[in-house]
Amino acid sequence: MLATASRLFAVSLLLVSCTQPLAPVVAPAAVPALAPPKEQPAAPVVAAPTSSQPLHGRIVDLGGLKVLHVWGSPAERGYAHGFLLASEVSRVGIGEFTARFGPKPALLKLARDAVSRLIEYPDDVRQEIEGLYQGLLDSKADLNMPTLGRAFDLTDLLIANAFDVFGLMGCSGFTVWGEQVSGGGVLTARNFDWPYTGAHLLDGTILCVEHFANGRAVVSVTWPGYVATVTGISSEGVAAFLHVGTGKISRTPEPNSWPTAVAARRILEELLPADGEKAFAKAKKLLENTSPPAGYLTRVVLPIAPMGGSPAAVFETDRDESVQAEAAKDVSVVTNHFTTRKDGRPASKDSLERETKVRGGVDTCLHDGDHQVSVAEAWQVLESVQRGNARFGTLHSLVFRNDPWCFELRIGEKGEQGCVPAPISARRYVLRREQLFPKDVRKGK
Repeated sequence: MLATASRLFAVSLLLVSCTQPLAPVVAPAAVPALAPPKEQPAAPVVAAPTSSQPLHGRIVDLGGLKVLHVWGSPAERGYAHGFLLASEVSRVGIGEFTARFGPKPALLKLARDAVSRLIEYPDDVRQEIEGLYQGLLDSKADLNMPTLGRAFDLTDLLIANAFDVFGLMGCSGFTVWGEQVSGGGVLTARNFDWPYTGAHLLDGTILCVEHFANGRAVVSVTWPGYVATVTGISSEGVAAFLHVGTGKISRTPEPNSWPTAVAARRILEELLPADGEKAFAKAKKLLENTSPPAGYLTRVVLPIAPMGGSPAAVFETDRDESVQAEAAKDVSVVTNHFTTRKDGRPASKDSLERETKVRGGVDTCLHDGDHQVSVAEAWQVLESVQRGNARFGTLHSLVFRNDPWCFELRIGEKGEQGCVPAPISARRYVLRREQLFPKDVRKGK
């Protein structure tokens, strides 16, 4: 499916030709047997450069994983992001941008000409991106792009923050709840699959925690310079994940459309578990601001199942509309094809096979042994559908439960054959709630 979508997108206005056919799993022999992950201890705040204005942010290093906390107004949060991570934005964000567009400068010109007409950011997100760019400038970071013969500018940053419009992602995931879960609660898991262009995509992965004035916060698994959400959770326990879908291919999004990842972050900002089914209606309304040219699946998971219903909702969105898929009654499995809408492209063999593997893995847990899915078993299911080679890989994976708390993140590594998939990578992080959502972020407490 991804290869087909890439070929179709090659004739459109807005495509970075970065998707690759999903390949068989590569598990390099160099990866040793791994001990169970250990909870990450508290760590000191990383020393930051000195700014001429107050910084509304700080960086904490948790065993090699950078966690960026930002607070204040949108512009203040963005400025702190850009200033504190300037060197990383230059190395990782601009590095990936030029890897995608450097060989295709004509395509970049088309995107630059069209971004203001086709992509719309909500005012607060636009202010945040502009603040981020100002932070980059004030940091005196090297923004030069030799392959393009100029410096990275605000328009480039706006394009980079709409990468879900310009490229496609793979991804697999599932949600189980109630008596099906060892320890109870709502357990959700996801693999994020993306074209692999180098180790910077892996070692540059960070957590960005946005703290809002209303006391809520959102943590996103992301990269320096990117403010939207492809994988994230809120302090309220809501989770959101993006998967490319099988919408009918369109030439461009509708003018003035939000990137889907921006809508996903807004979902995490606004949804409350107590709203139940009303929360899903709100998510659908937010997704109506998007019009992804290839279609996206947005998976929203509440920490508590609504009375008699499922805690997981999947929205199948293309250029024209967003449809809430039929709810799963026991286990919610999502890969890369629409299941309720029939007006798009056919499901690919790869997506169907991954769906079958995930469902089969979960069913094995539910029918054997203790008839429940544990956190360790969730990782085994993700491993069964991981991807890793020189061109494509599972860059990060997450297993999450709000109550009892579980936040386990794994990030892929560079191996002899390319990307070592996240589920079998040695980069494993087990974070406590207070490490992501401290009571007083300004004081680091």
